[in-house]
Amino acid sequence: MFSKISEGGVAAAVSADRLAETAVRGSRRPGLEEQRVEDQVRRVAVVTGAARGIGRAIAERLAARGDRVVINYLTSKEAADEAVAAITTAGGEAIAVSADIRNEEGARSLVAATVEAYGRVDALVCNANVGLAQGPVAEIPWETFSAKVNDELAAAFHPTRAVWQHMTDQGYGRIVYLGAEASKGPVGADVVAHAAAKSALISYAKFTAREGAPQGVVANVVSPGLTRTDALGEAPPDWFSAFEKRIPAGRAAEPTDVAAMVAFFTSEEAGYIAGTVVSVNGGSDMTR
Repeated sequence: MFSKISEGGVAAAVSADRLAETAVRGSRRPGLEEQRVEDQVRRVAVVTGAARGIGRAIAERLAARGDRVVINYLTSKEAADEAVAAITTAGGEAIAVSADIRNEEGARSLVAATVEAYGRVDALVCNANVGLAQGPVAEIPWETFSAKVNDELAAAFHPTRAVWQHMTDQGYGRIVYLGAEASKGPVGADVVAHAAAKSALISYAKFTAREGAPQGVVANVVSPGLTRTDALGEAPPDWFSAFEKRIPAGRAAEPTDVAAMVAFFTSEEAGYIAGTVVSVNGGSDMTR
């Protein structure tokens, strides 16, 4: 049958996909449409506290898949510049922006710099480390306890508010909060402030997810277990080793393990997942 089609007929016999694509484009110029699709693929992600550790691993993972990444830091300029250099050397695109995202002005300046550089913001990863604030229940001062809880929530609240209108206006957004396994229950006698702060963060994330989902903005929590970062540099080796032996996977997490889960939650494929808390802990839940 096909051998009887004339040259003009062959040209007209385009595929169904091509016909559908042509119908959608209408009279728009193909070049502009292709650019629009490319821009959709190259999302813009803001990662707070991304100069080192888990935050840097997240930034590098997102940049590696093509996202344009904004590395937020407070005082670690040298480390942030090194992270940007590593990403650009690998062929990615990133900028570093200093801002104290625990207050409204700092968070808004971070988002303003993002929009100025890339024209949009598609993903927010609230990863900024606020410090552990150690101390047992009977001894930790209220000032220390309340400051930890306040700063932890402020570091999520203000960036979320700053990106909210941008995301809801475009009908698309991905927000990921970094939790902690301590929120599930006691993992040590002196991390009550940390556990309380992360528990409150999870509640905030769920309300954010509930309000955002109808507008295309989904929010989730990634909860790392014991992870090898600079923050554990002062931990006694025997304590670290003993803790690691209790993990079914036989090792602590690497920052890249956490980054892999964050990368999924900030992807387009995660659009139907909202208000969840996913642990990256090597199976530690099975030993509780």
